[in-house]
Amino acid sequence: MAEKLDRKQLKKPDEFQVVAGKAMGWMLAHKSLTFGVAGGAVAVALLVWGATAWRSSREASGGASLAEAMELQSRPVAGEAQGLPGQESFPSKEEREKAVIAALEKVRADHGGTTAAQTALAEIGFHKLKSGDAAGAQKDLEQFLGSAAKDHPLRPFAQESLGYALEAQNKLQEAKAAFEKLREYDLPARADYQAARLALIEGKPDARAQLERIATDHPQELDVVREANERLELASLPPVTPGAAAPPAPPAKAPAEKKPQGKKQK
Repeated sequence: MAEKLDRKQLKKPDEFQVVAGKAMGWMLAHKSLTFGVAGGAVAVALLVWGATAWRSSREASGGASLAEAMELQSRPVAGEAQGLPGQESFPSKEEREKAVIAALEKVRADHGGTTAAQTALAEIGFHKLKSGDAAGAQKDLEQFLGSAAKDHPLRPFAQESLGYALEAQNKLQEAKAAFEKLREYDLPARADYQAARLALIEGKPDARAQLERIATDHPQELDVVREANERLELASLPPVTPGAAAPPAPPAKAPAEKKPQGKKQK
C-alpha cells in the first residue's frame, strides 16, 4: 500500500513547488507591499509556509519508505512459515536480516534529517545489538540519542539498549551511567532494576537486597518486578562448575523375582 501511495505522490507536482509558485505569483501582483516592511514580513511568512509544506512532504515520503523497510521483518523464511498470498520469502534469517538493514540504511540515505531517518538509525542499532555487534550498536544508538527529538518514542528503548551494548563490551561503569539515565525518561523502576542486576553480576553483597526492594519500591511495575524475581531465582541456584560430572542417577529398582508355582495337588 505504501508503494501505491508513493507512486501516486510522484505523479503530483511537488508540494514545495506549488506553494512557492503561489507565493511568487502573489508577490509579483503586490510589488509595492512586497518591498515594504509589511510585505517583507508576509514574504518571510510565505517562505516559512512553503518550507513547512516541503518538510511535511519529505516526512511523509520517509515514513512510507520506513514502513516498507520494517515490513521486511515480518516476511517468512522459506520452509518455516507460510506468508500472505504473493508475499516473497527469504532463503534464511540471515538474508532477511541483511535485507532489513540495507533497507533501513537506504531510508537514512534518502531521507536524511527526517524523523523516519532517525527512527531507522535506532532500528539499525537494535538489530546490531541483537546480532551481537555491540560496538556497532553503541555507535548507532549514541548517534540516535544525540540527534533525535526529545519526544521521540524510541528514546527510552535506545537508552536502555545502549546500556546493554556497553555491558556486552564489559564497559560496566559506562553501562551503569547509561542505565541511570532511564530516570530522565520517568523510568525509575527500570533504572533500579538495572542497577541491582549489574550489582549481582559484579558479586556485590547487597545485590539480592536491591532486587528484593524492587517489589517494595515499585509494586505497580509488574513487568519489572517479575524480571527482578526471575533474577533472584537464578541467583539462588547452585553454581555449575564447568566440566563437573552430573550427580549419579539413583539405581533402578530390580524387578521382583517370580516364585515358581508348584503343581496343584489333586
